Order: sequence, then C-alpha cells, then structure tokens
Amino acid sequence: MRVTSSVSVALLIAFLAACGGEGNADSADMQSATITAQRSVRITAPATGDTVPGPNVSVRVEASGFTVVAAGDTTPNSGHLHLFLDRDLSAAGVPIPVEPGFIIHLGTGATDYVIENVAPGEHRLIAVAGDAVHIPLQPWVADTVRFVVR
Repeated sequence: MRVTSSVSVALLIAFLAACGGEGNADSADMQSATITAQRSVRITAPATGDTVPGPNVSVRVEASGFTVVAAGDTTPNSGHLHLFLDRDLSAAGVPIPVEPGFIIHLGTGATDYVIENVAPGEHRLIAVAGDAVHIPLQPWVADTVRFVVR
C-alpha cells in the first residue's frame, strides 16, 4: 500500500508540474495576445464630421496599449505614428512610404502635427502605428476620421 501511495504521489507531482509548465506558456501567449488586442490609436482632432479652418489642419492622436517612441527605437511593444491624408493605406509587411503633405511620418515620437496647405473640401485622415522601421504594426493599429476644411 505504501508503494502504491508513493507512486500515486509521484505521478500527481509529475502531472501538476507538467500542467504548470504548459499553463505558464499559455499564460504568456494569452498575455501577448491581450497586449496586441489592446493596442489602439484614436484621432482626437480633427474629429469625424468637424469643419476646420484651413489651410493648416492641427492633428492630435492618442495611443494606448503601446509606447509611442521615435522611429528606429526597438523597445518592445512600441511604435511611432504615420498620417495618411486622402491616401489609402500601404501594404502590410512593407515600410510605409513618404509622400510629402499626404503620407507623413511622425518619426520623432510626436502625437501632434500640423498638416500645412490642406485644400478646402472633404478629407479623410488615417493614423497608423508602425514599428521601428516603418512597417505597420500587426494586427493593424489605426484610426480614420473624415472632416471638412473650409
């Protein structure tokens, strides 16, 4: 009976150790997925539906779930912002291009920017978070607003 009890205890300890190891790996994966799912950007100015005076448009973006840093900074769970004015998003997995006045890299780690010489009329603005080398974070961390310049 003692031998059986000792074997049962040993098997129980081995089983719990094995489960604990797997549980830790799952917890790490779940934590990583939670961090990724919680990353977001939100354009707070201009807001959707706003009419703003031109020709210069002040933009403000809030980020959460990751740290906004300068381009080139490889701190884990960080990125920097890009603004797309009246342009479609670039492809996932490739660096975001630069197009003066239309695709703007906020490579200093800024979250505010003034886009100059915006023509009167309706516009679409997209803010996108990219990594140290300007590749969009995956899944996409982006926000879109539509506004009018008078």
